[in-house]
Amino acid sequence: MIGKLPPLYKFLDRNGARLTLGNGTFRHARPSSFNDLEDLTVRSVFSEETEVALEVLTSAMPDVIAQNLEAEPNGDPKRRLIIKMIQQAIKANPEVLDVIRDELQKAPVYDVEAMRLKSESFVAEINDFMQGYRILCVTPALNSARMWEEYAENGQGVALRIEGNLEKDSKFQLFRPVTYADQRPALYENTEQFIEDAVFGDREKVHAAILEKIIYTKTREWEHEQEYRLSVPLRAGEEPWETLPYHSEEVTELHIGPRMPDADREEILQLGERRNPNIKVFHLSAD
Repeated sequence: MIGKLPPLYKFLDRNGARLTLGNGTFRHARPSSFNDLEDLTVRSVFSEETEVALEVLTSAMPDVIAQNLEAEPNGDPKRRLIIKMIQQAIKANPEVLDVIRDELQKAPVYDVEAMRLKSESFVAEINDFMQGYRILCVTPALNSARMWEEYAENGQGVALRIEGNLEKDSKFQLFRPVTYADQRPALYENTEQFIEDAVFGDREKVHAAILEKIIYTKTREWEHEQEYRLSVPLRAGEEPWETLPYHSEEVTELHIGPRMPDADREEILQLGERRNPNIKVFHLSAD
């Protein structure tokens, strides 16, 4: 069940307000257009230095296998056969772990240099793949002076409240909060988790977890935004787009910035009331 969302607002400059209210669409940004150019990217495969992680890759393998003796290995047939043989050997005699470690050192399942190159390629591939997502960013921080300054043209723009229509199974029910961290996330916190996912993981679930970590994590310098996100991937063969329509009743409040010029105020007010006759209008004071 989807949890109850707080009131969420989209800050817009005057032109963005005209387009959003006039066209009945919200702009969903592609990652390359974000202010934070590292947003929606992954830093590395491992939290450790890649060379350090790969050095322990083979030595950690037997212990990971020993913790997953009943799990079905994935991958190519040759590797699966090797893993199954190791599982059977450990089941028959747990004391053979040291022997298996020695044997894997002589003939490792993974080639360290090949894995280094593969991990670098994987990071580049993931970051390129993320450009196929479109993101709508909102916030509960309606009263943030900084948000009005940075995203609503220094108080000359607007904030629109978005409320998803539950009866129409609105996509706006799917906003999720962002988690803030000291740096962009690595795909794996440790080498052991990488091995477990690589050898035994469900590929679809693993990829879903990776994408979630990338989409819903930002660095702490953006923590003041208290951001919520709606992510929408481009479908296979779909032409790139940057706007999606909303139901008119889903924009429920129009907050007009305290510094909006009078020449724009009446036009944007009319656009809002034309889009949703029941929209609630608030004129913010500069005090």
